[in-house]
Amino acid sequence: MDSALAHIHAAHVLALQMVSLEDLHGMLADLLMLLEASLLPEDRRRLAVEQIFKSSEGGRLVQAQRQTVIDAVREAYRAQEREVVRERSFSQLVWCWAIGLLGIAVTIAIFSALIPTLLPICFGPTPNVPSAQVLEPPRGLIVVCPLDQHPFTGNMNVSAALAASSGDYAVVETAGFVAAAVTAAATLHQLRGNPTASNVPLALACLKLPAGALTAVLGLLLMRGDFVPGLTSLDSSAQIIGWAVIFGAAQHLFTKVVDARGQEVMEAAPSPQPASAPRGAPAQRESLHSRA
Repeated sequence: MDSALAHIHAAHVLALQMVSLEDLHGMLADLLMLLEASLLPEDRRRLAVEQIFKSSEGGRLVQAQRQTVIDAVREAYRAQEREVVRERSFSQLVWCWAIGLLGIAVTIAIFSALIPTLLPICFGPTPNVPSAQVLEPPRGLIVVCPLDQHPFTGNMNVSAALAASSGDYAVVETAGFVAAAVTAAATLHQLRGNPTASNVPLALACLKLPAGALTAVLGLLLMRGDFVPGLTSLDSSAQIIGWAVIFGAAQHLFTKVVDARGQEVMEAAPSPQPASAPRGAPAQRESLHSRA
């Protein structure tokens, strides 16, 4: 596609070299719209063409002005091609991160299924008590995990190891994954589509899914480590799943920076229809470079 786009641009530049000066004068309005969409306002080539457009109203172009217009159009096309490459590179980078995060989430789920007692996501009523000081375990107290629970034995680590199951991490990641999917669908309306084939919005949406699974796990581990005061004791498996949903939806706090960057890249990508026509140009005119 990049090769086809470059050849189309080259063909248009060649056509501008062969048309008559009268035809080129009639194309100036469209060409100026192309320059305004692709070049910076302080670009000298754009300013030169704007001056030619203002001075040639009702008159004719000279041969020297043709080359000035062609050079500006060629640079505008180069700027468009650079933005297309930039957008595609950003999309590929987002896809790589999404696949990498998904691989990490799957690895954690598999590893925790093989060794469920290594770092269980379980919550108990009290902190650890040395085994030598436990004369009789408290009655009625339990340690809860995402899929199972066990009576509190007086030592949190021992009780959590007894209550842990192989599917705890998978359930937590699934809850975070689903919550991230819902929030991703809710935020897609904020992203404007673009005419290129990079499909940046889809890449950004897919990045949120494994990010939600990982933020759910990390959030619960932080709660498990008393990082959040007052939220260290959960009473049931439903509460654990509920917090996993909350942490999974909270991935938007981390990915919104990537969303903003993706929106910026898409806005910089060339559009087949310029937003507005320059002053003095016809109100409605089909863009020549879109026809090319």
